[in-house]
Amino acid sequence: MRLAVLILIYSAIEALGLWLLYGPLRRAVDPGRKRAARAILPTVVIGILYAFPMIGALIPDGHLCWFFQKWGNIQVGYILYFFGMLLLVRIAEGIVRARRKRRTGEKQPLSVSYSRAMLLVLAAGAVALNVGGFRVSHDVKTTFYELPKETLGQTEPLRIVLIGDTHIGVNSTPKLYEDMAERINEQHPDLVLLAGDIVTSSYGAMRDPETYAQIFRSIESTKGNYVIYGNHDVEEPLLGGFTYVGAENTYRHPEMEGFIESWGWILLKDETVRLPELNGLVIAGRRDESRPGDGVSERATLDELLAGTDPAEPILLLQHEPSDLKDLSSYGVDLAVSGHTHDGQIFPGNVFCRIKGPQSYGLKYWKDAAVVVTSGVGTYGPPIRVGTISEIVVIDLK
Repeated sequence: MRLAVLILIYSAIEALGLWLLYGPLRRAVDPGRKRAARAILPTVVIGILYAFPMIGALIPDGHLCWFFQKWGNIQVGYILYFFGMLLLVRIAEGIVRARRKRRTGEKQPLSVSYSRAMLLVLAAGAVALNVGGFRVSHDVKTTFYELPKETLGQTEPLRIVLIGDTHIGVNSTPKLYEDMAERINEQHPDLVLLAGDIVTSSYGAMRDPETYAQIFRSIESTKGNYVIYGNHDVEEPLLGGFTYVGAENTYRHPEMEGFIESWGWILLKDETVRLPELNGLVIAGRRDESRPGDGVSERATLDELLAGTDPAEPILLLQHEPSDLKDLSSYGVDLAVSGHTHDGQIFPGNVFCRIKGPQSYGLKYWKDAAVVVTSGVGTYGPPIRVGTISEIVVIDLK
């Protein structure tokens, strides 16, 4: 049922986009309406490309599936901006023409030259945004935050590097993660934390897992590297970025945990570890709320997760999605770090994400608990970032 609804919605959006396109395209290439194929053929081709994400979601996992998913993700970026801008232009055209008709009583047709120029500008704009967005998404920045070392009960400076949402998948290349590892090692961190969404809903779509494992093994710290799962670290089909199976029908790929263990990192699944060498610092790693995985229907509550700790102890909470923010102080959490939001990743998503909240990015205090949310390293869906950055986060406790 969910799949049928998603197909219906996606097909309706596709039909709307092609309807918006056909009029200007016909005027641009067949103004005399003598050769309909000039407009129909490119519309059909665009419609087929438009369908790539749906095809990739409907066929079984394998090279053909991942081909359609890879190019479907790329298509989504162009579809979003070209048809989004086209919709706004067509609405503006309708308003202008309606006002002119009320004023003159005549319906003025749009010219061929206008249609050609408009389509060319929109196509160029979509290309520029996607090419620029791809470059931004592959340029890993370093963002710094500074907190008092007493925040985590430290007497000496402590440097933590936070990364999130690596989203290794059909559109990934090792170069991005090699750059990420290089940026991390340049900071000489004491702790490295990965806040989930290691892959994008398919372990099999990751070409050559050993190459990626070597990259994560190369990341060095003095006190240890810790990782948790995110909502996309399960096997589930996606259509237009949405899954059509419930959490009860998702499962973890049997090779996923071994893949992480091969890094030499510590995987926390609703677990805590205490570091005596850091004044008893407690690191609490939480399962994802919507996709806890491993046959678990619900993750531990904060009360359950921190049952073996004392609120007076320094507690660092690692959770994928920034949640329960108002309650953190009540359980003695001093610093919570998360990802998940991507800071919206693609304009105007970043605007909506920051309005929706409660915290989509950056450093913010919730009572006595400091919360840091990263925009992440990888991308979800279109391999672009517009209005956001790919980053590692350095948290210095001084």
